[in-house]
Amino acid sequence: MRKIITLTVVATALALSAVPPASATETLGTILFGHPMDPGIAVIMMKTGDRGGDRAPAIFRDPSAETRARAQAEIAANAVIRASLERRNIRPHNVLAIQTALDGSKIIYAR
Repeated sequence: MRKIITLTVVATALALSAVPPASATETLGTILFGHPMDPGIAVIMMKTGDRGGDRAPAIFRDPSAETRARAQAEIAANAVIRASLERRNIRPHNVLAIQTALDGSKIIYAR
């Protein structure tokens, strides 16, 4: 029994030592979940009929015409947002709202 436990520990140690070290830009989040498509841009998809649960504030779940117009104007003015939406196959008219976070990143609410 001791021999099996010893062999298991040795095999685990050898397997873990074969993993290359992470680079300086890697964090636990990027190691576990990968790199985001566009740094500074997050997209929250809202399903039709889904009120978003706790993922989105009410003003973004059911945006006013003014909120949608501001989002469309920001898409037209910002090439990075347009490119990000294009890579994700999201049509600009499906964007409900765009929120700017405190760190300057954008949160896009789309359906």
